[in-house]
Amino acid sequence: MFRVGIDLDNTVADYLKGITPLIKEAYGLEPDLSRKAYCLEEVFGITPEQRPKDMRRKLYVEQRAFRNLPPIEEDNYLLTEELKKLFRSDPFKIYFITARDPHPVIKEDSLDWVQRNTSHFDDVFHTSKKAEFCKAAGVSVMMEDEVRQILPLLEEGINVVVMDQPWNQHLPEDPHGLEGDKGRYIRVSNWREALKATEEFYSGFNTSKENT
Repeated sequence: MFRVGIDLDNTVADYLKGITPLIKEAYGLEPDLSRKAYCLEEVFGITPEQRPKDMRRKLYVEQRAFRNLPPIEEDNYLLTEELKKLFRSDPFKIYFITARDPHPVIKEDSLDWVQRNTSHFDDVFHTSKKAEFCKAAGVSVMMEDEVRQILPLLEEGINVVVMDQPWNQHLPEDPHGLEGDKGRYIRVSNWREALKATEEFYSGFNTSKENT
């Protein structure tokens, strides 16, 4: 069985597009999207100390923002035949793995979003330590955009399909050189490339099994 992990925010769900208007309306803060940042504090030019009290709870639990995030706009990619073919083929198990807080409301809304926006998946997991989880769960490939998650994944020997974003441009081209026990990554700019990269990792997975 070949297990694939897929991040949610800014990989399949357009977190910034969905969240920034809510913050602007609720708190009168103006986003600066030219910052090309991942954190809300950076986008709005505030420090964690300046962040409105209980902002995340109000957004995620009271307003249930995660339920209504738009999908990343790319030719309605979640319904393409390529994704259906990958997700429904026997060798693959598909896990959505998110660092969102495991609050019951957030978990419910995350699951609801995935059910409404994807053609197939096996489970949804909430963990901030994706590398540890992937290693324990036997995940071979993770689709991810955040460098703070990508580097530990590679360190644990998990291959990564890096979803190209402005905030991950500083990722080293080959962080582990020739260390054979580490993961490697392929940077992609769209979902067709992501599927091709996943299939390439799957081919390598099969080859390594044949050689053992």
